[in-house]
Amino acid sequence: MASTEQDAELQTLCTRLQECIATYAGRVEYGNLRSRISNWDCGDGDPVTNIALVYETPGGSTDQINISYYHDSGKFTVIDAEHGEVTIETVEAVLDSIRPRISGIPQKRLETLYAEVRRELDSGTSTAGVVGHLNRMMQSSLLGGTITHLELRDAMTYTVKYMKEKGTTVS
Repeated sequence: MASTEQDAELQTLCTRLQECIATYAGRVEYGNLRSRISNWDCGDGDPVTNIALVYETPGGSTDQINISYYHDSGKFTVIDAEHGEVTIETVEAVLDSIRPRISGIPQKRLETLYAEVRRELDSGTSTAGVVGHLNRMMQSSLLGGTITHLELRDAMTYTVKYMKEKGTTVS
């Protein structure tokens, strides 16, 4: 593939990604989703452009979905939890591989929140302490690290369910 065709493929991907995340970008339930582009020189003469879709989970931990574009070959790679690094040849296939991950961000945030509730309760924090912790998360100044009122509701419901499963009482 000629260099100008490759540049066009990369530009097409960047444009399509922005379109793909536009309705989710900056929203708390999507962890303040945004994109970052960086160029690397791996030392072997094959420049790489990395596109990171960055977001936060409750509490402020940053996570990302990475797409690398290898200029010499004109191919993309995506890191997939199930398959590791996957080489992909078309823009459409890249988008198909990451759309489910983007739409899954709210669920991943909720799972992170549930893990935080379990950690707090398992360490002996009282129900009131967990509620206070969740309220502080809701009021966090870090946009993506905060939680929505719906996430708060779901976390409180989960707290009660988890306590029942453990055989403890709400205190």
